[in-house]
Amino acid sequence: MTAVTPQEFEHTCEVALRPNDFDWAGHLNNSVHVQLLESGRWQWGLALGADLRDSSLVAVVLQLQLDYLKTVDWDPVGRLVVRTSLAGRSSYSFTLSQDIERTDGTVVARGKVRLGLVDRDTKQIHRADLQALLNTPGRVA
Repeated sequence: MTAVTPQEFEHTCEVALRPNDFDWAGHLNNSVHVQLLESGRWQWGLALGADLRDSSLVAVVLQLQLDYLKTVDWDPVGRLVVRTSLAGRSSYSFTLSQDIERTDGTVVARGKVRLGLVDRDTKQIHRADLQALLNTPGRVA
C-alpha cells in the first residue's frame, strides 16, 4: 500500500452545530464559519498523521479568504461537512482549500487559508515541510 501524500489527500469531517451558533435572525453566525474551517483543518492534519497538539510547532493563520455562498438556517442539532485539501505550498507556508457543505453536498461557504509554522517557545518561523509534519508524534489514545 502506498502512503498518501498531503498533495493527494482530501479530508471530510462532519461538525455538529450548537444552538448558540445561530444569530438573532436564525442564520448560522458568520464567525462560526471560521471555527468550522479550523475544525476541518485539525481533522485534516490528524487524518494525515500530523498531530501538533503536543508539538513545539504551531500552525498560524497568515491569510484567510472566506466566501459566504448560502445561508444556513437555524437547526440546533444540525450538522455540516467541512472538506479540506491542500491547494498550494511555498517554502514557509501552505494553503488549504476548504468548503463548508450541508450534508446533502450543497456548498454554503468556500475558504482558502494560508498557514505558517512557528515554534511555540522560540517564536521562530519554520519551513513548511509537510512531509516532515507527517512524522510528528501524536498523543496516545
